[in-house]
Amino acid sequence: MKKFYLMTKLLLAVFAVLFALTANSQTLEITLGDTILDPGGKLTPTAEYHDTSGVLVDVNIKWHTEPGYLGKVRNGELTAEHPGEGYLIAKYQELRDTVNLTVTGTPKGDKDEDDGDDEGEDEDDYPKVKIIPGSIKVAVGDSVELRAFYVDSTDTKIDTTFTWSVEPVDLGEFPDPMVSMFHAGDDPGKGTIIATLGDLADTIKVTLFVPKVKKDKDNNKGKQLTIMPGDTMVYTGAGPIQYSATYKTNGNKHQGAEFIWSVSDTSVAKIDADGLLTLAGNTGMALVSAEYSNFKASVELLVVDSTVDLDVNTITLHRVLPDGKELKAKTIKEGESYKIGGLPYPLNILNAGMLHFPYGCIDEDITIYMFIPEEYAEMNDDSTDVTFSDDIITGVKFSVKPAGSDTIVEPYWFNDSIILSVVYKKELLDSLGVTPEELDVFFADNTGFVTDGAGKLAVDTVKNKLYAAIEHFSTIVVRQGEAKTSVKDLTPVNGDEMSIYPNPFNTSATIQFRLEEQGDVNITVYNLFGQKIQMLVNGEYPEGLHKVSWKGNDQNGAPATSGIYICRMIKDGKVAQVKRIILNR
Repeated sequence: MKKFYLMTKLLLAVFAVLFALTANSQTLEITLGDTILDPGGKLTPTAEYHDTSGVLVDVNIKWHTEPGYLGKVRNGELTAEHPGEGYLIAKYQELRDTVNLTVTGTPKGDKDEDDGDDEGEDEDDYPKVKIIPGSIKVAVGDSVELRAFYVDSTDTKIDTTFTWSVEPVDLGEFPDPMVSMFHAGDDPGKGTIIATLGDLADTIKVTLFVPKVKKDKDNNKGKQLTIMPGDTMVYTGAGPIQYSATYKTNGNKHQGAEFIWSVSDTSVAKIDADGLLTLAGNTGMALVSAEYSNFKASVELLVVDSTVDLDVNTITLHRVLPDGKELKAKTIKEGESYKIGGLPYPLNILNAGMLHFPYGCIDEDITIYMFIPEEYAEMNDDSTDVTFSDDIITGVKFSVKPAGSDTIVEPYWFNDSIILSVVYKKELLDSLGVTPEELDVFFADNTGFVTDGAGKLAVDTVKNKLYAAIEHFSTIVVRQGEAKTSVKDLTPVNGDEMSIYPNPFNTSATIQFRLEEQGDVNITVYNLFGQKIQMLVNGEYPEGLHKVSWKGNDQNGAPATSGIYICRMIKDGKVAQVKRIILNR
């Protein structure tokens, strides 16, 4: 009996201790339930802390989301940022409580997919994670290497390792989550790429699109040669890339097909017989090609500088219509590409071309004007046609104006070469008896694309494109390679000269012309459509220096619209000088 009494007393003591421990435990509980928000949505989360006596105490509770890209809590207010599912977490000392958090809809700041704008980003919130570039477009099946930095409270950028993922997961994959190489999936769509470092994360928008495929006009219908991965962008220092090829006839794969691999520019990369590609250390564009039987396919490899500066510059591009009017300007950043499109005849031959501006190619913000190179084009007063002279297939002039300057810099030199791809029309070449392999690209001053004159041009006969590294912007023409020594001489006829200043201008420009000898002179301003805007000079002038002004009016005295115009000087019935003039009201 005594033994039973002692056992009962011991059990009562244990229950008393357990009751005391339960009564004196601390608790932390979030007072709101599972939460669903749209990006940009806000709420003030609340939680209750009870001390060991069960008393409600006001304490400083720390909040965060998991994963971190879902949103941030600043000054006690939660702001949802990017779509996904996870948790809202409250923490005080060693206590934690969580509720489910779902962010749905479109990422905050995702307005127009083409505007390149990253509004809504808190640039002053440190420390942070920053992904470069701010958004990407990738063709289905292609690959791209991204880059991210940890930025500390002193705005110092630190290169480290991140965990990479994509939402939704069927958009593509990071084969190794610790490596920033993204492989796009097979279907178009939009989503978010996330780089995570502990509780910090950054996201960018990713768009997968299906490139337009030209209809097969030959007898090879049903036969297909493809390369994986597709078009790829990597940074210098990236590891080897394993390429593979597949050849199919009417959907049936040829087993055991042996391919011949090649790279158009071995200074950029090299590839072995098994398709294993290694970078050579230089930046630039190269075509990776596979051949089987009489078939050949190519994909683009773009290698850019790995020493990335987050303080990137902007490039604003103006597309000029033939009537002199400009479409809404497009602004991109270093590290991004500009797809040329929407240009009317005769510039439409450039549609589907591409300009890629690698990081570090410029030290300042610039504005670029694209228009017809008047030195090589004939524009008639009574016709909308523009005909390129000699054996030029096409041409374009790029005029560059640095930010804060009223002067066009010509030529404008880049720190690192930019990549230009130009589309050629196979039907046009056939009519001229020219093969794609005979094409080459030249500066108007006939210097070629590199200072040693070697030239680095890649021809893709599958996509009908030419690729070249461009050291500076001036007039660029496409013609037969054998015509290299016969590019039109730009020296004024008989030494007569014409100059325009200021250019661009907004109120009045002075056209100054010097004659070596007396002659009949006509100076007329045209728009890019070849329409006469105003005749400034028409008559006999003696030898010497002469000046005339143009106030930006048409022949009826009405103000002309802002844009690019052509000022042509004719002496004794022959074209002596043709210059562009930019009106910027």
